[in-house]
Amino acid sequence: MKVKISFLERFKEPLLNGTKTMTTRSKRCGWKGDTFKAFGTTFQIEEVYIAALSWITKYRWKEEGCTSEEDFMNVWKSIHKKLNDPRSQWHVHKFKKVSEGDA
Repeated sequence: MKVKISFLERFKEPLLNGTKTMTTRSKRCGWKGDTFKAFGTTFQIEEVYIAALSWITKYRWKEEGCTSEEDFMNVWKSIHKKLNDPRSQWHVHKFKKVSEGDA
């Protein structure tokens, strides 16, 4: 099934070069095997699970396409404003690029 997942412009290059392979959302955006397009390229969801923000920040910032834990938290706070409780639980979507796009 095709699903819609949008990304900030700053993640275009990390998505297209394969360094951003994960996105964390407040709700489930798809299931394993679902596909989505971003910046003209098709990606496939490989796994979805729930994790604490503190764990994501400490261990998965690079997969989120960020340069450090601090960079991840800066992006996070700019999007989620007051949703910064390290114990809060979020939907992690791991994905891979499956076809080059037109972009």
